[in-house]
Amino acid sequence: MLEGLKSRSKRGWFFWISGGLLTFAYLYPLPSSLEKDFSTVILFSDGKIMRVYLTRDEKWRIYLPLEKIDSLLVKTTILYEDRYFWYHPGVNPLSIIRALFQNIKARKIVSGASTLSMQLARILEPKPRTLRSKIIEAFRAIQFEIKLGKKKILELYLNLAPYSRNYEGVGAASLAYLHKLPKNLTPQEVAFLVSLPQAPSTPEEKRKGRNRVLERMKRYGVISEEEYLRALKEPVPYTPSPLPCYAPHAADFLHLLYPEEKEIHSTIEFELQKKVENIITSYRGYVNSHGASNISAVVIENKTRKVRVLIGSFDYWDESIQGQVRGFEAYRSPGSALKPFLYALAIQEGVIHPQMLIEDAPHVFGDFAPHNYSRQWRGLVTAEEALCLSLNLPFVLLLERTGYEKFVGLLKKAGIKGPLPYSEYGLPIITGGMDVKLIDLTNFYVTLARGGLHGPWIIREEETPEEFPLLNPGAVLLTLQALSRRNRPDAPSLSGFIFPKSKIYWKTGTSWGRRDAWSIGFGKHYTVGVWCGNFDGRGGEEIVGAILAAPVMFDILRAIEPPEDKPFEWEEIALEEIDSIWVCAFSGYRPQDACPSKKKVAVLKNAHPPLRCPFHKKILVEKKTGYRACPWKKYKKGELVEKICVVYPPSVKKVLKAEDAIPPFPPDCKLASKESKIQILLPADGTTYFIPHGIAGAEDIPLLAVTSSREGKIYWFVNGRYMGSTPSGKIMYIPPPEGKLKILAQDTEGNSASAVIHVLKELP
Repeated sequence: MLEGLKSRSKRGWFFWISGGLLTFAYLYPLPSSLEKDFSTVILFSDGKIMRVYLTRDEKWRIYLPLEKIDSLLVKTTILYEDRYFWYHPGVNPLSIIRALFQNIKARKIVSGASTLSMQLARILEPKPRTLRSKIIEAFRAIQFEIKLGKKKILELYLNLAPYSRNYEGVGAASLAYLHKLPKNLTPQEVAFLVSLPQAPSTPEEKRKGRNRVLERMKRYGVISEEEYLRALKEPVPYTPSPLPCYAPHAADFLHLLYPEEKEIHSTIEFELQKKVENIITSYRGYVNSHGASNISAVVIENKTRKVRVLIGSFDYWDESIQGQVRGFEAYRSPGSALKPFLYALAIQEGVIHPQMLIEDAPHVFGDFAPHNYSRQWRGLVTAEEALCLSLNLPFVLLLERTGYEKFVGLLKKAGIKGPLPYSEYGLPIITGGMDVKLIDLTNFYVTLARGGLHGPWIIREEETPEEFPLLNPGAVLLTLQALSRRNRPDAPSLSGFIFPKSKIYWKTGTSWGRRDAWSIGFGKHYTVGVWCGNFDGRGGEEIVGAILAAPVMFDILRAIEPPEDKPFEWEEIALEEIDSIWVCAFSGYRPQDACPSKKKVAVLKNAHPPLRCPFHKKILVEKKTGYRACPWKKYKKGELVEKICVVYPPSVKKVLKAEDAIPPFPPDCKLASKESKIQILLPADGTTYFIPHGIAGAEDIPLLAVTSSREGKIYWFVNGRYMGSTPSGKIMYIPPPEGKLKILAQDTEGNSASAVIHVLKELP
């Protein structure tokens, strides 16, 4: 009985000691080195590796969950390193006894009896190979078994084990030696990888190490005799190769966008990226010869908004051209590339339709005096021609007429922004005054390809865009009519160019100082944006969108866009949004009584431009002489006839070098009254004028007076400032300042008349 009590007492002590040790192992903190830093891996859309980044401690270390590692590799690792892995509690007593006998027999340490759990402990906390170190490893191994479990221990070992040089983990080793991740491996590849942690250094040692693993695989029935013999004949990869580094600008971009993620599955398509890179490379000599050292390109798939190609420069590794700059996300002036969106917005707001005339003549907006790229003026052009010809003054007028805030609101919704607040740009924003990013602007053009639906660009495969209506599909369709015209002078270098077989819509842009050349175009499937220039901002005479960027863009579209000419899916809806109205055949404005002819034009439903034609005027003229009817002369019936005249704004008349269409008064049209030698007819004294922005002919005040002096010449003064002279009865237009104006007319005999008017540029 006493013996039984002693036995139970011993078992009790063993139970309490074991329980205490296990509790201590559970409560004791795990090694901090378990939180290893792993390499970031960037993948193409098909899962192919784009680039792997070194860890902070300069290691190639790729984390792979167990299910992404070849099962034969997992099985062979256990077989070769720790055959009883699934059965022991972290320490294998049988292995310890066997190792003890082997070491005594050899009179040195030839076997450590380390399990995979103990090896993981040694990897995480390297120590000298001493008895004390073995005890610590054993403790850690038991702790890992309790807190992590078998599967996690195995996974960590395969991801952290040293595989020669600075390759840690089977993922990095497989990629370096076999050029692929450890999935779907052959027996010889499995054997080679399993042998690497034993640190064979010479080619012969590597071969022998692999063969030892193969022999064990055969002995335990993991592979057949036939597979064994076939594997022995396979060559051994003796040296590692550099890890993949494709599309480096895209990889860096993704790495910076998602710094916390270790595997980023991008939308970049490998084959498409390589194809566009080859096209870009072929243009290097051409671009360099025209004064530009660099190029950037973006390709976005219209249906999904997924970015399929990103190229930042000609050569990522060329420091002489700042090759590592990601040009597609740099702020650069887009020149005229924003004009199609203002055009569509103006149609949507009922400000214009494509056939409405807009002035193209010198005009000053405060201290901003826009001029065209060609330095030429056309006087009057249709809105569609202004877009096709990429004219600046008409679009500044259009921006003023549509409203700066409305246009900025459109840009905000589209995510188009510059480095400064929108309020800093003003009217020059439409001529390239606000720098933008190529990737954002290319995505904005996708909105045109999507019939006005907008959403963010997508760079990761698992994401989908949330689109929303931004522009009316009818307004977009009317805009595309201008962007599809091929006989446009915005691409003069393309006279002999072979256009893609599919229908292409495009716009070029050139910044002030010719520092940036842009071309953005799209077909049904893809939108392509190309920028050319110098990253240091140097300009050049031939850094022009039509010369440099457009040929590259067209070549890319011809290479990737399927050769079809089918309409967009949304075009049917767009056609339902379009109406037709009668307008003045000359001006495109709503017709008035003086307009001699009319025509029908396409406009957006519920967005009909309301302005009446300001160009045609009916006047009475003397049938016999052709002079304008004198207001102080009495005429008999039949002596006067009605005449329709085209009246141009003064600046337009100057550009067109047109004679005044309104005939002058007859020479004898003078005041008969002896009391007043001179009289102001326009403007009437006490009149208040409101000057609306952007309406042809409405910005100026007419001055008209008659005198009975012999010379018939009148001198005009406004608030004491001399403005010019006119013959008696001849109109002169002046751009008035805002406020109270005192107008004085004086003839050569010293007779004078005055009128006081008020000018408003904003309604009170």
